Amino acid sequence: MPVIKVFSPTPVTPEQAEAVAVELEALCLSLLRAHPTAIQIAFVPAVMPRGAALLLEMHYRAQPYRDADALTGFMDGAERAVIEHLGATPRIRCFAVDAAGLSARH
Repeated sequence: MPVIKVFSPTPVTPEQAEAVAVELEALCLSLLRAHPTAIQIAFVPAVMPRGAALLLEMHYRAQPYRDADALTGFMDGAERAVIEHLGATPRIRCFAVDAAGLSARH
């Protein structure tokens, strides 16, 4: 964890995906202190008849150091990366997952 999904109604090229992923990964490593092998990033094609042009969702394991300041920094950086590389302002939602309620593999 964190798991980040970027939902886009327009195709994302491999080059665009990699550019955004590099920046999201750096944010996860620095601000969220995520373990490198625990970061999952997916670009999902979507039909979005309402709402923002792009949606970015992140689920992350709740930790005391992943506070409001860390999440604000993550969202600011994620927004910049998506605007720069995909050309649209994303709606961003972050969801903390309590470790006691989390089951996971790999």
